[in-house]
Amino acid sequence: MPRLRLLFRVTAHAAACLAFLAGPLACAGAASAPDKPLVMAFAELSPWLTREGPAFTGAYTEIVRELARRVGRRLEIHDCPVRRCLAMLEQGQADLTIGLNRTPARAAYLDFLHTPYRLSASDRVFMVRTGEAGRIERYEDLLGPRIGVVGGSSYFPTFDADPRLIKESAPSSEANLRKLVLGRIDAVPLPEDQALVLIHRLKLGGQVEPAKFRVQDPTPRSIAVAHASPLGAELLQKLETAMQAIRRDGTLAAIYEQHYYKHFGVTRQQIKVD
Repeated sequence: MPRLRLLFRVTAHAAACLAFLAGPLACAGAASAPDKPLVMAFAELSPWLTREGPAFTGAYTEIVRELARRVGRRLEIHDCPVRRCLAMLEQGQADLTIGLNRTPARAAYLDFLHTPYRLSASDRVFMVRTGEAGRIERYEDLLGPRIGVVGGSSYFPTFDADPRLIKESAPSSEANLRKLVLGRIDAVPLPEDQALVLIHRLKLGGQVEPAKFRVQDPTPRSIAVAHASPLGAELLQKLETAMQAIRRDGTLAAIYEQHYYKHFGVTRQQIKVD
């Protein structure tokens, strides 16, 4: 009789695990094994998300690493272009990412944490060649110039949706800044905090400057978790709690201090991150 009970239990467990193949809610233990990594879709966003040889660096990268540690998961980073990263998130092949603007289209397949890693974003500026700052003084002045953008990126709603603008896509903002200096495009939109570091890193001081027109962006920025990710959905509340904790206990401020201000020699008077 005891053997029959044991056999029944084993058979029932096997049936539950087979049911998992047809439904994600069955056999939950198999779906979210403790050693299953938290997968981050990584689209380079210098200086916040960068890759130096085999190592992934930058303040935003360190924020996600800390979140993964606090929810007890190993972080696995997948490097991808923006459009590919978005597809991975939409399909549940990645669990979360950082550095994305919240848009209605993205909110359809992403949950953004309520607790932000930044309370507001930097102004959007349009970098032009030195001496041409007066070329773009208002939004209407963007009609005509060739504007270098990164494919799949969002800048601000009016700009993103305007079919009248001449936009030329490149794989990175660095590539666009080089094209600007060479005269192949006329302007590059960037958050001011990124522009400051990229100009220093690419040694473009004296060659480019911000146009007079700029767009303020007071919206907060939050980690995005994929709806289609079973692990992301399971950890959503834990990630929220962890984000609250690293903001409250000073860890977030320390990450920005070490991986942005000190690392790039930027002062808080120049750029307010949070």
